[in-house]
Amino acid sequence: MTESGSVAPVVGVIGGGQLARMLAEAAAPLGITIKVLAAANDEGASDIVVDVLSGAPDDRDAIRRLAAIVDVVTIDHENVDWQTLAELESEGVAVWPSVETLRLSDKAHQRRTFAEMGLPVPPFAVVSVGQGSADDRAGALDQSLTFLTEHGNSDGRIVAKASRGGYDGRGVWILDAAELPAFIDDYQGAPLVLEPLLDLELELAVLAARNPSGETRVWPVVETVQVDGMCDEVIMPAQVPEALAQQAIALGREVLERTGSVGVLAVELFVSGGELLINEIAPRVHNSGHVTIEANQTSQFEQHLRAVLDWPLGPTECVAPAAVMHNVVGDTSDPRANQAAGLAIFPGAHVHLYGKTPRPARKLGHVTVMGEDVETCRTTAEAVAAALTAQAKGSR
Repeated sequence: MTESGSVAPVVGVIGGGQLARMLAEAAAPLGITIKVLAAANDEGASDIVVDVLSGAPDDRDAIRRLAAIVDVVTIDHENVDWQTLAELESEGVAVWPSVETLRLSDKAHQRRTFAEMGLPVPPFAVVSVGQGSADDRAGALDQSLTFLTEHGNSDGRIVAKASRGGYDGRGVWILDAAELPAFIDDYQGAPLVLEPLLDLELELAVLAARNPSGETRVWPVVETVQVDGMCDEVIMPAQVPEALAQQAIALGREVLERTGSVGVLAVELFVSGGELLINEIAPRVHNSGHVTIEANQTSQFEQHLRAVLDWPLGPTECVAPAAVMHNVVGDTSDPRANQAAGLAIFPGAHVHLYGKTPRPARKLGHVTVMGEDVETCRTTAEAVAAALTAQAKGSR
């Protein structure tokens, strides 16, 4: 019971974006109250959440104010004050995912930890420019060139990823030997994770959930289609051989168990040379799971709430033979003005708009279409998403 004396469970969410918004939408039918800590520049949740506390995700005092009025604290994104959450954990506050799991969102720590566990990850190196001195940068460049020599692709290129803070293609660079010196000389920020530029056959994702009592559920594996480093569409079920699908699900479940994650965990996978490699994980609800709102018996958002409250988890089976989610990505149009046009294309489409100010390359919503076959769903979802932003998409 919270300080207010209410018997209704109260979940606090740090971050006020679209994930917090969709958690709130899932909470209402369950009688769960959502309280959100949102920064001034957050958009999404404040349109529908009654109780929004003002504060940045790294504001220690604001996080403590939220924790004092809720039963459990969870996150909308990983860029929060981990130290304050660790203090709350030590004081007996329920924080899910735990700080130990949350630290794995640092790509350098994640790669090292998974490699030590024997989980399949690409070859990698962690490079830091330290304090940015000439010696630090020279050492980082030497390390980077050595990695490129050993792991560069046929064009002599590698991938560099910021270990913290990157998303939707930001914080990722593809570099060759000629570009590395200037890049290292200019770079300021978190340590870099270097990886080969793999020849990818496709990308998959496994969504799994676990509650503190140890119950787990896993959704069918999905294929994710990326455009410019951002997820463009999600296909459920993934059109892959059953053996590969089961291997992916087993790997997702293993990551869930070995990390001790509570709540929803997204495990993004590369398929290269017929083998599965872990790309990265997200210890929270995730873009690759938005399709579950309509396509599965229990959505990732409802499941996350059940999990962090240590309630029994729901079934995850598909409710249709095929489903495709297509992101609505911004230009200068507000998709809220175009919903009739989108639904005129296919009235059965499920349109979710996040109430965010449009700008180029910003996720403003998503469309899910269910049906009998994947290709029809893909074509229809893409057309509806294009109509919402009043732009014609090129053919795949």
